Amino acid sequence: MTSPKSGVDHVMRTTLEHIRDRFSTDHPRYVLFTTFNFASRFFEANVLPLLVGDNVNDLKGASETRYAINEDLNTVKCLVVCDRSTCPEPKGDMRYGLLPVGLAGGRFHPKLMLMAGTLKDTQKQGMWLSAGSSNLTLSGWAINREVVGMTPVTSGHAEELRPLITWLQAEAVRQFEFGGNAGCKEEGDVRRILDELHAALDGANPFAPPTPGTPTLHLSLPAGYGKSAMLHALKGGSNWHTATVVSPYWSAVDTLVQALGVEQCRFVPSLTADGLYRFPRDSSDLTRHTFAGFRNGGERYTHAKALLLQNEEQRVLCIGSANFTQAAMLTAQDQRLMNIEAMLRYDLGGVPDPWSALLQPLEAPHFAQAAPDDEDEGAPPLPPFDVTVLYDWAVGEFRAHLTVTGDVPVSDIALWIGSRHHCFNAAVSGQTQVMSEWWHKGAQPVRSFSVTYRAGQSEPMTFRGLITQVNADDDQLGYQPRPRLSKVLELLRGLNPQPSDRKAKERALSDLADGGGDGEEVPADPTFDFFGLFQGAWKLLEYYQRPGSPGGGRDPYDELAPHGAVTLYRAITAQAAITHEEKIGRYIQLSEMHDIVARLDGMKPFESPETLRNDIKAEIAALHAEMVTLLGKSESFRSMFGEATQTRVEGFLAWFRKEIGREVSH
Repeated sequence: MTSPKSGVDHVMRTTLEHIRDRFSTDHPRYVLFTTFNFASRFFEANVLPLLVGDNVNDLKGASETRYAINEDLNTVKCLVVCDRSTCPEPKGDMRYGLLPVGLAGGRFHPKLMLMAGTLKDTQKQGMWLSAGSSNLTLSGWAINREVVGMTPVTSGHAEELRPLITWLQAEAVRQFEFGGNAGCKEEGDVRRILDELHAALDGANPFAPPTPGTPTLHLSLPAGYGKSAMLHALKGGSNWHTATVVSPYWSAVDTLVQALGVEQCRFVPSLTADGLYRFPRDSSDLTRHTFAGFRNGGERYTHAKALLLQNEEQRVLCIGSANFTQAAMLTAQDQRLMNIEAMLRYDLGGVPDPWSALLQPLEAPHFAQAAPDDEDEGAPPLPPFDVTVLYDWAVGEFRAHLTVTGDVPVSDIALWIGSRHHCFNAAVSGQTQVMSEWWHKGAQPVRSFSVTYRAGQSEPMTFRGLITQVNADDDQLGYQPRPRLSKVLELLRGLNPQPSDRKAKERALSDLADGGGDGEEVPADPTFDFFGLFQGAWKLLEYYQRPGSPGGGRDPYDELAPHGAVTLYRAITAQAAITHEEKIGRYIQLSEMHDIVARLDGMKPFESPETLRNDIKAEIAALHAEMVTLLGKSESFRSMFGEATQTRVEGFLAWFRKEIGREVSH
């Protein structure tokens, strides 16, 4: 339990650093964070830099650029899973996966960190786990009184984690693979990370052996995935005499105390902003129970959730995400809500009460009036539907589907993206509707949407959600600077062996952008330096094909290579092609690009991605028709070749493409 004197808590940062440092940085790692609330700006500015190896001094001063951190996040694959009903902040331009999930009758509430990779001390595969009460927010990581425990993953932990990962895999498939999206590549490699974690939990490598101090892990999961109720798992098979409960939210207190079977309970409630304690005072026999508060920092908000069970012979301490509410602790068939939770259970044996010095009795505490929705734990209302919105960068299209999940009819349903909207029909439970084609072409990701609706006879309500980006390039998502053709050609024309340290990579990435390097992308003026294009293309081919060249043996289609073919293509297509002059320039550049790819494909073992070849051919074909029209109207063409017949125009363009190939070869 944390009680910092400075008012700033470092327990979560220390936990992350400890787990991070157990793993080798020379091998891939896969990291899963689960949280109820999610603050993306806090996470991207504070947690991700720590995850890739920054220390506290880096965070206080000039840290790495986000481009360099994003490069490291190619090796440290990170996924955040949060509850959709909290309206999480849209993610920024950092490389990680974000999967909002929801339950029709409950909350996704666990606070886990799971890391898999190669252990530094043994160079063998291993996993570490932490479970606690902290959300991925500033208050959860620095302000509130929280609790967390960590442990190497044992076979018992793996058995408990597999159903959760399986459920998350099913959620990801349901969100990403509707309406023919099975082959899409979602931002953050969500499905790949879950697959890797599931494989690690199923792997042949031995898990860490349990020790007397190793906690057991207990999860409450949706029907069909979980086992017993959380409270019964934490209680175990022993008879307990007393219990101490720390929780910011409470409901069905008498029912839960009765299920524990204890003679006396000590409750440790949290203070509200008004300086009153939150506890349903009318729902419990207070003559049999007592209240306590923390000796140090008693005015500090306690968000920790803990349960200490005692009898004459032993003590058990349980910490994690579960409040002392029916939704968190029980699985009764008739209850309205049932959450997904995670708790660690420590068997303390006969050691003295670990909280005796932390707590003091509360004499005549002043209670806040219990809210009627305390079972909801202060969370926003559950949306009566499940809605998924994707944006496919490859075709420039929004896709969405909506399924009503509640028992109350839902009407006046409208999906809003910016100022545009799509109306769904009124629907009943289980009915799924798919949005018709919605075309959109933009330079920046659209990250959020909203749904306005009525549930039954209620007033109009609004749900806000996040749009998943699929089939996007790194520079479109802001992971890398958007390549400028002039800069790419300058880089190609000056190709020399590059040192492999981080600073050289940072310089190469920054050189692709226009000056500032802050990632605020402003469209560049179109480049018509065709001599530079031909010279840069020749240098590119020499770099990858000439024996002894520093590019020899490297993949020319590596999307992260600053001077690779994919980067050159992205730089060409990132320019505007609106005027006749711009379209002619684009046609010349793409014709050159087509020839470059054809020549590189003659080099084994690398072959261009099929999507790259198809995209180049499709764009050339689309521009070809316009070139025919433009040449047919050209006075210069007619004065030189006579009447602009179809045969003459096509012959000229064929000659032109042949000359492009000759220019590259020379």
